[in-house]
Amino acid sequence: MKPVNIAITLNVQSDPTQSIWYNGGNQHCIFLYMLLKRSAAAKNVWLCHSGSIDPYPAGMMLDAFRADLRPIQEAIYETDLLIEMNLSLGPDFHVVLRERGGKSVSYRFGNDYVIAVEAVAFACHDWLPNIYNTRFDEIWTNPQHMHTCATFFAKTTRAPVFEMPHLWSPYFIDLARRRDPDIDRLWGYRPGARPKAIGIFEPNLNVVKSTIIPMLIADEVFKSDPAALAHVYMTNTEKLKDNAVFKHLALGLDMIQAGRASADGRFPFVEFAAKFTDIVVSHQWENGLNYLFYEALYGGYPLIHNSPFLGDAGYAYEGFDIDDGARALGLALTEHDANIKGYAKRAQGVLRGVDPLNAAVIAAYDRRIAALFADQLGG
Repeated sequence: MKPVNIAITLNVQSDPTQSIWYNGGNQHCIFLYMLLKRSAAAKNVWLCHSGSIDPYPAGMMLDAFRADLRPIQEAIYETDLLIEMNLSLGPDFHVVLRERGGKSVSYRFGNDYVIAVEAVAFACHDWLPNIYNTRFDEIWTNPQHMHTCATFFAKTTRAPVFEMPHLWSPYFIDLARRRDPDIDRLWGYRPGARPKAIGIFEPNLNVVKSTIIPMLIADEVFKSDPAALAHVYMTNTEKLKDNAVFKHLALGLDMIQAGRASADGRFPFVEFAAKFTDIVVSHQWENGLNYLFYEALYGGYPLIHNSPFLGDAGYAYEGFDIDDGARALGLALTEHDANIKGYAKRAQGVLRGVDPLNAAVIAAYDRRIAALFADQLGG
């Protein structure tokens, strides 16, 4: 097929405090951009935001991409493939796209079904599915959302849904390390026979990623071997200190009563893990691929997880089984230091599978784009 111009929508604001770590969606946009820049299907690839922004927020770490950053209001007139990703566009943009024979894809990287259910039940999200009732040519999503969202996406957009490889790169972690010598010096798991600091990083924004299971896992291990844990840091929970349920659960834990756990704020993983973490304990519900897992694996940190998508990487436990999670954490505490090389090898296998520079991953996107344009570009 003839290479096409591709625009990916990115959520960039004039707010100077905006950070690339605040929204995983923007990272996903950059990783897709990195892939498509190496794609035979792409002529030009642009990262498009709404309106004029000058300067770009320093915390977004976009300096290397400046040549391809532009307002969608300008790029749409040259776009052949519009990938709506972290910014939804009004109908006028799609009219322009259709008039020039372009195609549109909605790349859904969140669990929209869960968000919709929460919004209906609790009115807790300022969000609407397919807000403009856009008629997309295709919906792209990742493996962890196929179970709950595939037909939900299809029915709410009236478009076919395709499973695409998840994407992640250590680009932003490596850049943060280059910018901060202290983080670079401390980054990564450090073996040693000492009590371990546990980091819990679930965002507690909705039910798919919550601190509750990880903190109960950590407490089970603390009850059986208090000397094994130096401290349990529950990030993203400072905002929950006055929440009646969280407070009731947390205050009943042995590790809290012993002063060995804390409710902490929100921090970039690379920064907090470097300074305060030996082991990561996590939990997800229908969100088995997320950047926390990749970041922990990349740093060599023992990852206690319940994801069915990570194969033999990390230390897996079953579903919502707190006792099995405590078993997995105990295994990491007693055996990780003797198996660091094997752990790293298994982790690299996972990370290669999501690397946007991996030829096999690029080929999967090339095939999808070729099929999308087969009817008009001789694909």
